[in-house]
Amino acid sequence: MNEEISQNIASIQERINHACLKSNRNPDEVKLLLATKTVSPQRIKIALQAGHTLIAENKVQELKEKYSALKEISHTNHFIGHLQTNKIKEILRYDVTCIQSLDRIDLAEKLQQRLCKGALEMSEK
Repeated sequence: MNEEISQNIASIQERINHACLKSNRNPDEVKLLLATKTVSPQRIKIALQAGHTLIAENKVQELKEKYSALKEISHTNHFIGHLQTNKIKEILRYDVTCIQSLDRIDLAEKLQQRLCKGALEMSEK
């Protein structure tokens, strides 16, 4: 399984590099984001331990379920699914550094309010 995952990622990275060369773009500017929808924490750990540290979930529940299994390995979490307003506070508990799927101004405003509130709470401690 380790070998298969590493080979798949290497193959994708090779295709990215080839596309960058064809388009006269620096391959270092393109980051491979591993979407981990329905992928077990065990398989994700293999990819993380191989040095591919940018992962994304599309459901808050899956992010929550996998968080404790993956938190000891250095990585960056993105969120790529539909985000409901009532899940903003919850998603921020799981070290999400980028939400790629903001689709409404009111959602962005509520996210901003929650981030400001969290920053204020942190500064008061």
